[in-house]
Amino acid sequence: MADLTVYEGWRRVPDGLFSKTQLADLDLPRLPGGPVRAYADVANWRGKKEFVELFALAEATPSPASIWHLEAARARAGAGRVCQGCGARPDRPVPVLGHVAGADHLTGGEADESRHLCLACARAVRLRAAVAAAAGPRAAAARWAAEVVAAGLPVIRCTEVLRPPAPSGRRNLSPVALRVDAVDAVGTELLRVTIRLAGPRVRAVPVDAVDPATVDERVRSLLSAPAVTWRAEELTPLLRWYYPDWRTRPHVVPCALRERVTWWRGEVDPDSLTVRTAIDPVTAARTLLILRRMATSAGEA
Repeated sequence: MADLTVYEGWRRVPDGLFSKTQLADLDLPRLPGGPVRAYADVANWRGKKEFVELFALAEATPSPASIWHLEAARARAGAGRVCQGCGARPDRPVPVLGHVAGADHLTGGEADESRHLCLACARAVRLRAAVAAAAGPRAAAARWAAEVVAAGLPVIRCTEVLRPPAPSGRRNLSPVALRVDAVDAVGTELLRVTIRLAGPRVRAVPVDAVDPATVDERVRSLLSAPAVTWRAEELTPLLRWYYPDWRTRPHVVPCALRERVTWWRGEVDPDSLTVRTAIDPVTAARTLLILRRMATSAGEA
């Protein structure tokens, strides 16, 4: 086994490799005709890890069953050999949709557990279900955006500037500067500055960085009221620097956009069947633009 390939899960097993059970379940069953060629690392029906032997289909031989035995077996299989979605007749048994991974949350109609669907049709059902589920939170995200726009909140973006990795690959995660970008509710720039957090000898500090004291009043003014950010924890480095004593630190409750924009976009990855995470707009002005577009869509049907 140490010299053979081990595939993690059935999905990674390439065409042409079958287990003994899979060979026996073929419409025209076969028997292994050669040595074990690989293993599949899978969970058995008890949920425990198991290594299943895989054989080459090209080396397999027809089973000793006669054509009359095969005809009788085919008659007994019934719908288990025909896809009720597209009519395909695969070599391997057609599973019941309820037994297909990821379909257990579907109910009624196409998700009837008595319905046999090929892998392609089962995936199509799961994809349609994922798309329908992704559309659900979109309206709520748009309504939330409309409320935020009506409140006239500013948008603040804060990005940490880190040292480049050392030759050894080790990273120093202490920020050497903070890039702060802020606009008001109509897009007028409130602040755009790079704040130095490290000494003058630190080469990783951007050349345009300024001393924190030079923008102290403007930064504290921004942190004194609710604001829109991309991530919920985005303003934490700024708060820690200007308010080192947590007891005097203002309690800023940011209106984080990342998850809500992800819900609003609602784009489903056809491979993973999950909603793609929205891409960071980076600047405060573009973050405000996305917020406005979300708010505008609240009135759409």
